[in-house]
Amino acid sequence: MLERSTSPRSNSCLFKIDGLSRQWENFFLSIHACNGECLDHDLRGQGPGRWHTAPMGRLVLGFLLSAALATGSGTAALAPTAQMHTETLYMVRCLAGVHYERRPISSLSQRDILLNYLDELDGQRLFFLRSDVDDILARYDLTLDIFLNSGSLKPAFAIYEKFSDRANERLNRVQELLEGEFDFTVDEFYEPDRDGVDWPKTEEEAADLWRRRLKFEILNELLLADGDGERVDGEDLALARPWTDDDAQPDSAGEILEELDRARHSLKRRYARLRNSVNDVEPTFVQELFLNSVAELYDPHSSFLSADTMEDLQMSLTNSLVGIGAVLQDDDGYCRVVEIYPGSPAERSGQLQAGDRILAVQQGDGEPLDIIGMRLNRVVKLIRGKKGTAVTLYVRPADGDPAERKVITLVREEIPLTAQRARARVYHVPGWDGISLPIGYVKLPAFYGANESDSGSNSYSDVKELLAKLADADICGLVLDLRGNSGGLLDEAISLAGLFFPGAPVVQVRDGDGRIQVFCNPCSTIVYRGPLVVLTSQQSISASEILAGALQGNGRALVIGDAATYGKGSVQAILPMDRSFLFLKNGPPLGAARITIQKWYLPNGESIQRRGVLADIALPSCADALSIGEADHDHALAWDSIAPVNWDRQRIAQLLTHPVTPRLVEWLRSKSEERHGWPEWQLLEDRVARFEKNVQQKQFFLQLEERRRQRREEQLQRRGYEEQVRLLTEESYPFEDVAIAAAVGRTDGMKDTPELDVPLRESLRILIDWFFKKKCEAP
Repeated sequence: MLERSTSPRSNSCLFKIDGLSRQWENFFLSIHACNGECLDHDLRGQGPGRWHTAPMGRLVLGFLLSAALATGSGTAALAPTAQMHTETLYMVRCLAGVHYERRPISSLSQRDILLNYLDELDGQRLFFLRSDVDDILARYDLTLDIFLNSGSLKPAFAIYEKFSDRANERLNRVQELLEGEFDFTVDEFYEPDRDGVDWPKTEEEAADLWRRRLKFEILNELLLADGDGERVDGEDLALARPWTDDDAQPDSAGEILEELDRARHSLKRRYARLRNSVNDVEPTFVQELFLNSVAELYDPHSSFLSADTMEDLQMSLTNSLVGIGAVLQDDDGYCRVVEIYPGSPAERSGQLQAGDRILAVQQGDGEPLDIIGMRLNRVVKLIRGKKGTAVTLYVRPADGDPAERKVITLVREEIPLTAQRARARVYHVPGWDGISLPIGYVKLPAFYGANESDSGSNSYSDVKELLAKLADADICGLVLDLRGNSGGLLDEAISLAGLFFPGAPVVQVRDGDGRIQVFCNPCSTIVYRGPLVVLTSQQSISASEILAGALQGNGRALVIGDAATYGKGSVQAILPMDRSFLFLKNGPPLGAARITIQKWYLPNGESIQRRGVLADIALPSCADALSIGEADHDHALAWDSIAPVNWDRQRIAQLLTHPVTPRLVEWLRSKSEERHGWPEWQLLEDRVARFEKNVQQKQFFLQLEERRRQRREEQLQRRGYEEQVRLLTEESYPFEDVAIAAAVGRTDGMKDTPELDVPLRESLRILIDWFFKKKCEAP
């Protein structure tokens, strides 16, 4: 029997397997039959046991450049083990027999597997030569599937050994290159993001690439020194304050030489630290990296989890964490922020944003420590710490010049690993007649359940309680904010839909064998009947997409926000290689396979996959410039459709006071467009344009004076933007917070002061238009 279960921070629905049918037993037993030499001493009298998957948190698989470099002198110690043989067989059979598409390994392009693995090892094309890549492809292109089907990881370790040789050669030469001269008047450039660029063809081309890379890094250090910054740990990082009109430049030859010597010293220390990390790689790292390179060719969400990864995830979900509330990922040696937990110190500060890169960490009043090139697990330990203590982050903003820095000090708090509770406000928005009207607002960060909440409640009951309190305020409309909602419990999303349209289909699920199941909300009584706007973003994922799509498809709500949601329309199962099930007595813990097994479909039969939920009224967004949606993954499952559910939509419309119709959507869109000339709209569009320009800039000049000019221009633009934000924020609509009874007096809710949230403001105005249009049409 399969019982649906999810993690509060997960992008997908996971499963507990409480029992195995004979078909599943035979499937897994066939795996072990191919590996008898590893298991024969444990097969006596043992049968398949009962096993479970504990709820798993959101998995962020990214690897630091330093971690991706194989050992140099220690490479000989890296070799596959008998346990890896078992786990590889298990993973291969799971992908072929359980995955939604049921494709054997031999159906994959062996060349694509190899290229995917090489991308994981050397995604920035800094270490291999083109000839190295061609040799690897020629050697394994026709035989890789044979190795995999027999459980062998020998090609993975052989390729890794070649990579480690090249990496250490390059790093040895870095110290020599840093002793050379750098001319910052020459008209040349460097492209720091080399993802997708071909590998160097010759040693001369590789040497020139590294010369320009180091010149780029030194130039950034010199630019930081222009701001009279101070060095991190006396070695690695200059921390620049914003420029002013009176800033003086270190133009004298002596000052420039002094700063150049400091920059050289910083980089020498940084690459020495990277060199130390090169020689600290476990064999399981190679295994996990390679098997995930295979799994990613099935879809972006299938993966292999080593025993260590499983243990870390289990521990993180059974213990409260103390920290700042940020999800981090490796990005070519840099620690990049990919998500901010709602209600966390990072979220409430408003300073740390997704896409920012953390360059240094300072403990309390101590000295800052440069973390560039540091392994992610160590970075996480530095940022976490004792509750109530301060940590200072030195951050490169996502949308600024590479030499920009901001300093953020946060106090660590206990971060509940469950989603933050739903919360609400009543905004007072001027109507067409100038008289303010109350508009309700509910923020739902995730779909959480009773067994995952510290107070034993769930998102359905919390939102229901908030709606009752908003009704007492006699609201004229409601905004349901699902921006950044990364999913959670499917049952909660289905039940919550019933608060707005009872007894109707919410989602369809199809498995790899074509079996379809329809899920309807169980509610019989509608709680809120009035105008409803669902506010979404590209980071509204999975269960939040299901709810938004169901409300939109049933004519119940208007969807406003980014052009589309994330587009994750698939379901994953965690299949652990439990020791009792694999008949290994007293053996080491084994890993697990995370496999995509189902797809979601909306009641109208359309898949969420790749397309997401399209906004009825799309607003300008920085997300448009980022490749962060499901469709941006090379091997995402295809969009398709199935038969729609046969249900009476008219019955739902009869229950509503303000049903959504195509004519209404078009009219509200035209009214919204009339406001595009307003100052806040212009500010939003300017910010998006500036963000797109920065994201699209791939090449940077290596001329000191030109980069100084560009940086000064960027600083002045940023300063002007921040001043406009401050002025427009003062015009925010007044509001009162509304909280569930269990949350009264808590401090982890929304920010105390309103921010310039243009999408929310426009959603409130659209609801005013909607309300008055209905009022004018009333007999």
